Amino acid sequence: MATSRSEPRGVALLFVVLGLACAGQVSPASNITPRNAELAAIQTLEIEHLTPRRDFVGPVPARLEWTAIAGVDSYAIKVEDEIEIPVFDQEGITTNSVPWPKEVRIPPGTYFWRIVGVKGGRLIADSGRAAFVVRDP
Repeated sequence: MATSRSEPRGVALLFVVLGLACAGQVSPASNITPRNAELAAIQTLEIEHLTPRRDFVGPVPARLEWTAIAGVDSYAIKVEDEIEIPVFDQEGITTNSVPWPKEVRIPPGTYFWRIVGVKGGRLIADSGRAAFVVRDP
């Protein structure tokens, strides 16, 4: 698994909180603490998946690419398999694309990827999860 830890560890926490919220395990109205209220109040810009696009079917993508968001200091990306086991994650990305890591080999199946944009240690943009399917060559 390729991992870069140049961003604050808060980005990983944001992925966890966002994942729990999407799964219905955390709601902004429950367990309101100053930290939860701050996270619930964040207004995010939408990042669009470009390569692979949502619901892409084909070979392992050569690169992951998304729309650039003005004002973002860096991006963090996470790719998981269909049972939410991390395949690849990276933080501190300063461009809007990364090559698929050569050391990450994946079998055919369904995968999900998400990108968040960070500014000053705070999440300001999010793509949401998008699926892509890897087929045998």
